[in-house]
Amino acid sequence: MNRRLSFKLHARLLAIMLVFVLVLSGCNQNKKPEPTDTKSSVVFQFGDNIVTLGEVYIYAQTVGERYERQYGEDVWSLSIDGEDGEKVPMTDIVKEEVVNEIVRVKSMVAHAGEYDITLSETEKNMITEEATVFYEGLTDQDIADMELSYEKVYKVMEENTIANKVKSKVLADTPIEVSDEKARMTTFYDMYFQCYTINADGVVKPYSAEDKKIQYENALQACSTLATASIDGDREAGDIEKLAEYYNLENAKEQTMSPEAIYETYGEDVYNLLYSMKNGDYSTVVETEYGYHVFQMISLTDQKATNSRKEIIREELIVEAMDNRLNAWRISIDSDFSYEESVDMTVYDRIVFR
Repeated sequence: MNRRLSFKLHARLLAIMLVFVLVLSGCNQNKKPEPTDTKSSVVFQFGDNIVTLGEVYIYAQTVGERYERQYGEDVWSLSIDGEDGEKVPMTDIVKEEVVNEIVRVKSMVAHAGEYDITLSETEKNMITEEATVFYEGLTDQDIADMELSYEKVYKVMEENTIANKVKSKVLADTPIEVSDEKARMTTFYDMYFQCYTINADGVVKPYSAEDKKIQYENALQACSTLATASIDGDREAGDIEKLAEYYNLENAKEQTMSPEAIYETYGEDVYNLLYSMKNGDYSTVVETEYGYHVFQMISLTDQKATNSRKEIIREELIVEAMDNRLNAWRISIDSDFSYEESVDMTVYDRIVFR
């Protein structure tokens, strides 16, 4: 193993470091660390914290392995669109995220005392074992190039353990509840009579007036069939999915959507119509920009889908709450810190992401 990062090394042992990565913003004042010699190992300073090359290296392995797992091993050759439309190499994204994660952990550790956070003997022993395994897995070249030591490895793991406990305490003290109404997901069947075609080049061509009229008449006939079946209690004739198959409606299907998505997709009229219906109801023929529709309300509040969305919303609110708390802490510790102005890239570039 040489000085280039091996991101898969010790991924399991560093799983403890995988807490929320929350991008922290800062002011644009210049505060780069002063080098102590011609080959300084200081990458940046955050408040009173001097962050050296070895510490950044340990974090970089964890964040890099996470990106490889998510995007594949060729992630380092990828680029994404930046805010200005320019392509940004993924390596630049990861490098900034590594610094943000370190700042986040330092911010939490600085406030551990406020939450009476301490480490048990069991936790200390676990950190000792993990730090030992990690350090013994390094080559002499790793240690020399990245200026690593056992004490530095132990400190990183110790701080991440403390940060995890602070996060848990903050979230426990900030309960987040999401109501059914806020997370509502609605399930309905859209018997959709399409009135346009799209060719291989993506060009949309509306139906002719004659073909559109045929679709409208089919929709009226289908609506009448459903209404009659509903009155007669004929469940087979009232099977909207089978009726869609009869008319060869390839794009007719069951939909499960949030109220916001329904409004955005179908517009206000359909939104109001659907939420005026009861479970099992059929609609009249409705025209939209896409063609003609006959809807059946299956479940105004699909509880299973609603519960799943609750968890997603809750996670988003947790991230937001932690982001707000961490940003306030960051400012109180070092309001001048910024990635662009505070990080010594000459030192940081000694870590090669590949």
